[in-house]
Amino acid sequence: MCSTRSQPDFTALEGALGEAAASFSVEYLARCTSTNALLLRYAAEGARTGLTLWAEEQTAGRGRRGRRWHSAPGHSLTFSVLWQFGKQVPVSGLSLAVGLAVAEALQELGCEGVGLKWPNDIWLLGHKLGGVLTELVFEKDGFQAVIGIGLNVRRHPAWEADIEQTFETLDAVAFVPSREVLLGTILKHLGDSLGVFERGGFEPLCRRWNQLNALYGLPVRVLAERSELTGVCGKALPCGALELMQDDGARVEVSSGDVSLRIDTNL
Repeated sequence: MCSTRSQPDFTALEGALGEAAASFSVEYLARCTSTNALLLRYAAEGARTGLTLWAEEQTAGRGRRGRRWHSAPGHSLTFSVLWQFGKQVPVSGLSLAVGLAVAEALQELGCEGVGLKWPNDIWLLGHKLGGVLTELVFEKDGFQAVIGIGLNVRRHPAWEADIEQTFETLDAVAFVPSREVLLGTILKHLGDSLGVFERGGFEPLCRRWNQLNALYGLPVRVLAERSELTGVCGKALPCGALELMQDDGARVEVSSGDVSLRIDTNL
């Protein structure tokens, strides 16, 4: 169930979107269980590409691998976007394309210290600022992607106890634009990035993503369900995989997993 309250400044939102406003339809929810879950239902009912659900608060927000995403009114920006792709479009690298759009939007607005962590995290000052959760629905003519994005805007007292990893918020660098401008700018970049992805997959975005690769050259570990690899983080590859450089000189392509920094004072 979702509830609504007084509407935000949609004029400011459309101003930030600019010409991209024609590609998105934004619905605002004061409180919602999960924008991804709700948008998946709308997609099944025939919703059009570009539909965006923006929730002030998600009570059951989801991250990757079943993790909970914490949000709070006035402290977070959480939303989901529906985008339809043709059957010729590859799936691999989509979350990287989305993360790049978010990072470049923040940079356009003047936020310094932004980086990306493969495959779906946005970083700020070396810690997690936000994340991307992409869920796909395959059809005979292609697939639909429900793209969930969450950003920490202002630090919330409860998060210190609830969130198990270190994290960062936009106000740490005295950067707190209006939520309408932030959302509109992200959607504008997202539309551009997804358009490029539709035409050529992740390859034409790869160089820009690697310029923001927060873990490049650092010791990392790749955690999968039944295995673990360690090495030095390399570049994202045009196919969307990550290159991992191991101690014996081998280079491994990682196509899925959860990359995290391994603290090792001997390196």
